[in-house]
Amino acid sequence: MLARLTIFGLLSAWGQANIIKATSGQIQDVPLPDNLLIGAAVSAFQTEGMWNKGGKSESMVDHVLHTGRLGSLGYKNPHDSDNAADSYHRFKDDIAIAKKLKLQVYRFSISWSRVLPEGDVAKPNMEGVQYYHDLIGEILEQGLIPFATVYHFDHPQVLEDQFRGWQSREMIPKFRDYARFVFNEFSSKVQLWATINEPSVMCSYFGTLLITAGLVQAENYDTYKCMHHITLAHAEAYRAFKEDKLPGRVGVNTWIVTAKPNTTSIEDSFAAEVFNQLQAGSVLHPIVFGDYPELVKTFTGHLRPEFTPAEKEIMRGATDFISLNIYDEGNVGYKDPDSTPETLPFSGSAVIVEKSTYGTDFISFRFADAQGRRSENLPSYNVAPQAMQNSLLWTWQRYKLPIMVAENGIFLKKGMDEKLRTAYYSAYLRAVVSAVNDFKVNVMGYIVWSLIDTFEWSSGYDEKYGIAAVDYESGSLNRSLKSPPDFWLQIAEKRVIPFVEVPQSSSSPSSYRLVTTKALLLAIVLSVSHVVQMV
Repeated sequence: MLARLTIFGLLSAWGQANIIKATSGQIQDVPLPDNLLIGAAVSAFQTEGMWNKGGKSESMVDHVLHTGRLGSLGYKNPHDSDNAADSYHRFKDDIAIAKKLKLQVYRFSISWSRVLPEGDVAKPNMEGVQYYHDLIGEILEQGLIPFATVYHFDHPQVLEDQFRGWQSREMIPKFRDYARFVFNEFSSKVQLWATINEPSVMCSYFGTLLITAGLVQAENYDTYKCMHHITLAHAEAYRAFKEDKLPGRVGVNTWIVTAKPNTTSIEDSFAAEVFNQLQAGSVLHPIVFGDYPELVKTFTGHLRPEFTPAEKEIMRGATDFISLNIYDEGNVGYKDPDSTPETLPFSGSAVIVEKSTYGTDFISFRFADAQGRRSENLPSYNVAPQAMQNSLLWTWQRYKLPIMVAENGIFLKKGMDEKLRTAYYSAYLRAVVSAVNDFKVNVMGYIVWSLIDTFEWSSGYDEKYGIAAVDYESGSLNRSLKSPPDFWLQIAEKRVIPFVEVPQSSSSPSSYRLVTTKALLLAIVLSVSHVVQMV
């Protein structure tokens, strides 16, 4: 394994050199692979609004935000998301933007609490069902490919009330039946599906929200049990799709933050692989090979439920492609806490894997600053195109399945130079092409997060990821492109990635650093689980 890690590091370094060469020394357009799809994404909760209208019930996310008890996590207004971008009424405006940019794919999610407000397939909300028929119909009418996510965090609150949601195995058949309903209802129009968006975030970050709001006691919330159930639920939904012989392909959107070894040492390479397997492999490995990776079982097996032999059969091969949400990367190093000196020479912000004092079957993490010193602050990740390539290479090397980049994007605060966003997309797309051309990675498509500015959790509407702006300030919610569409039109019409130079007033994409919402989520992913601790 360690030899393979070293090879991965060498390949990654070679690819990064090619990206840098293409984006700095040689200013030229880069041809896109013929079959690479380009699109943009939104989600139901973050854009639709109409939280309690049109037959929709309160979702778990509605409920926890409405408590008004999340101020310590940065949530200011408990009703910020209630109207969102009002895409329930304005979805044609959103789709028109995608058409104007000549995108190929429109990724959206279906609200479980809108379609099955009571969580019961025997009691569908036909007004909600019709809404998604109208939405999908408009996507097709405008010549776009619909890519539907069945579940993006917003299950009906009634399932929390009945049996505590993903803490219970009862959620598995509930999700399977919901997914089967959605598949059969819309599969004549949709052939590209993701069952669940970011299982690790659902189980960690949203668990933290429930605990912080006082809806769940920390000692009664088990992140690993949630992950176990949600992974099985995906597999059951996938099998239902295949049993019903429906056309199309099904995956699961997995958030990945690839860790790079801080040095070429065996210890740092091992630490990085432990981090990657715990962060992404714990989702991907079961749905490809039928069980958790050996590293995950070694370090956290005593904390996780085990898959039965029958469940392993259901899990094995339960995906047609791997769908990745890629934003950030980080340096990872190993440190024996008994060793000195305390300071390690890190090239960027970092996570340090430490040998735990609790025993050899336990591992812990802590955050560090750029010099490797203990940090109490959230990590700031380098937003760099290497993050894209490293994630693609790590995933391809292990699973050899087609990969869809389901999310990638950058937020800019109001007043920042929008050219930086375009430069970001140019650099990251070049990283995708490098992975395809130099390493023969099978990448199906690249989806931008997000098409329009959306509700971004604790940041509200301050973090603006959209290609198009939404006027939240005046309340008009009018949409407008932030930059001329030339970049996207050249991609569509000439099938090339235009070179975009980073504005002089900004840092380059390889050094532009943000404490993003995703970095916050990672901090909570690491700190909320039993095994991964800030020390």
